[in-house]
Amino acid sequence: MSKIVLDYNAAHKFVEKNKSQGFFWDGWTIVKWSPSNNGYMQPNGMFRNNKWGYSNRYNLTSSGTWEISDKYAKLI
Repeated sequence: MSKIVLDYNAAHKFVEKNKSQGFFWDGWTIVKWSPSNNGYMQPNGMFRNNKWGYSNRYNLTSSGTWEISDKYAKLI
C-alpha cells in the first residue's frame, strides 16, 4: 500500500479540513475513526461520541512527518 507523507503544516491542514470524515488528533497522532457496531469486538475498536467504531492511527515518524494511506489522497 502506498503512503502519502505529510509534514507538520500539511498534517494540521489535512486534519482540520477532514474532521467531518472522522479525522482528529490524539496528541501527536492522527486518528481516523469510522463508526461501526462491531467496533467493540476489534483490537482497533474505539468508543467515541457515544458510538463504537474502528480507528486507524497514523503516528509521527522519526523524521517528523506522518504517513497516511494513499486512499485519502482525494481529501488533501
